[in-house]
Amino acid sequence: TSTYQLMITLGILLAALVDVPLVSQDDGWRLAIYLQALPAFFLLCGMVLLPQSPRWLVQKGRQEEAMQVLIGLRGEEQAREEWQEIVDSFKAASALGDASWRDSCRGRPGQLLLIGVALQVLQQLVGMNAFMYFGPRLFRSLGLSENRFQTINNLINFLSTFPALCLADSCGRRMLLISGAIFMTIACVAMGLVGELFFADVGTQSGQLPNRTAQSIIVAMVFLFVSNFAYSWGPIVWGYC
Repeated sequence: TSTYQLMITLGILLAALVDVPLVSQDDGWRLAIYLQALPAFFLLCGMVLLPQSPRWLVQKGRQEEAMQVLIGLRGEEQAREEWQEIVDSFKAASALGDASWRDSCRGRPGQLLLIGVALQVLQQLVGMNAFMYFGPRLFRSLGLSENRFQTINNLINFLSTFPALCLADSCGRRMLLISGAIFMTIACVAMGLVGELFFADVGTQSGQLPNRTAQSIIVAMVFLFVSNFAYSWGPIVWGYC
């Protein structure tokens, strides 16, 4: 799951790097869309070659096909063990009968569903999207090169995802979520205070900080927020859901 988030941040970084030379061109946005079609095309071709899910094949009674898929992915010995686990799991689920939507909303499943929904909602509401989508406007309002600093921001987002690959099992997911939330809170409070105390007259068009130190603090807090989201609420939530 952390690798999934890592690939997302890599894609964001690559898009930012491609955007740097294209943003100044009149038809740069058209070329950007053309370039997006390339990975989409390769994804389409790859899906044609992707084998069917072994678990789905077992559910459809196509157990031999499921075995062949697993052998191609795992090797014969490991494939037989996994195949047997899938078959046993399917038989156990079938013995319990068909589940209803009501069953997923009460008791232990209901608690897990509530936790999963809450984590996903909080992941979106925590504010990371504001820095990803409106980062260039923020850096421009600080009198900085919007594309350069947004690219740096995306690089930090990518590199800071790597600790999740190593720490999720050793430190625990809960600890990473708590740590990330604490430092993201500190970053937001610091940005709010500095902006309130030192930001220039919002009625001016420039809207730049008159104080270099305050400017540096806000940029540092943006990077602090992004880096702490990247190893915690970015990838770890997918581990629960």
